[in-house]
Amino acid sequence: MTRHDEVHLRDRQRRLAAILLVGAGFFDGLAGINTLNVDKYVVESRQGLLDLDLTGWSWAHEATGALMVVSGLLLFTARPWSIRLAAAAAVIGILLHLILLPFETIWAVIVIGLAVAVLRLLWLCRRRPTPADDVSSAGRPAR
Repeated sequence: MTRHDEVHLRDRQRRLAAILLVGAGFFDGLAGINTLNVDKYVVESRQGLLDLDLTGWSWAHEATGALMVVSGLLLFTARPWSIRLAAAAAVIGILLHLILLPFETIWAVIVIGLAVAVLRLLWLCRRRPTPADDVSSAGRPAR
């Protein structure tokens, strides 16, 4: 693979990570809006019934979704700091959904999967070429 192909591949990986992050953030924001309208969760325990109000967590969904959308859109600018911002947004999204896993299992697993895919793509597009990667068309190391 030539250096030009390597740069083109990293650019496509960064774009795919941006699309996945914007999509996950957009749908996370929609889930936060939906959670605002949902009644309280009721849990039965030995002490009786517990009413759990998750309104604060829905605002956390909104904030995380907005952060994911903005950082995903900034990935299209190809700035070096945008990759770190997108990785931080993906990690924050993973942590939020790990906390909410018992309440919104399917949705949390979907967003965690998308965020992990984004982190993997960002890690691959950060990879710097090594001298061993520079090979001529004859299969011998280039000079």
